[in-house]
Amino acid sequence: MRVMGATNRAREIGHHVRNRAQVSIAESPDGVPSHFDEVDAPWPIVPASPIRRIVAWLLDDLLIAAYLVLLTAISLGLRVSRVQAGFNNAMSQPVTAELLGFVLLTLPVVLYFALLEASPLRSTLGKRALRVAVVEANGDRLSTRRALLREAVRFLPWELSHALLWRVALSPDRGSISFWVTAGFGVVYALVLIYLATLFIGSQHRTVYDRLAGSIVIQR
Repeated sequence: MRVMGATNRAREIGHHVRNRAQVSIAESPDGVPSHFDEVDAPWPIVPASPIRRIVAWLLDDLLIAAYLVLLTAISLGLRVSRVQAGFNNAMSQPVTAELLGFVLLTLPVVLYFALLEASPLRSTLGKRALRVAVVEANGDRLSTRRALLREAVRFLPWELSHALLWRVALSPDRGSISFWVTAGFGVVYALVLIYLATLFIGSQHRTVYDRLAGSIVIQR
């Protein structure tokens, strides 16, 4: 009786395994089970090409542009509201204008990238369209802390350029640019060049912000 019970149990387990395999194959587009369907399991490391990453970035730029259009429409609507005077006053000072720009533009964009890359999707909408994802160097899902660090470093040139532009546009002496503003733009251009260069260097195409965050962009 014990032998028959063990045999029946083995048959049930085998039947269950076969059913799971059939479901996995049916759900896969090409009939092959995919590691990418596993939410928290490490994903295979196949580095995405620089061109694919750039195209994904451009697609996400379209979403950022749509968000900018929305912000512009809201700012135009404020002209007929009671908060217009306070808004104009804030935008007339470099520090408050930069702070407002950070809260309304930079922060939402950084959170969009970081939170989606740390999610089970491991990719933004642009990356998902190009079938690329951001993971830790061992293939694990990127933690929120690492994702925020990655995007903070990546958007540093963007935010720094905004801060410098506000100081140029709202400077009392618009006919001259200070040494520190010129040096700041030099830092911005240097960071952008370093980011681009490291994107094309090495077989894994890990940029500076990828290395600092311990991440890698892979092809799904």
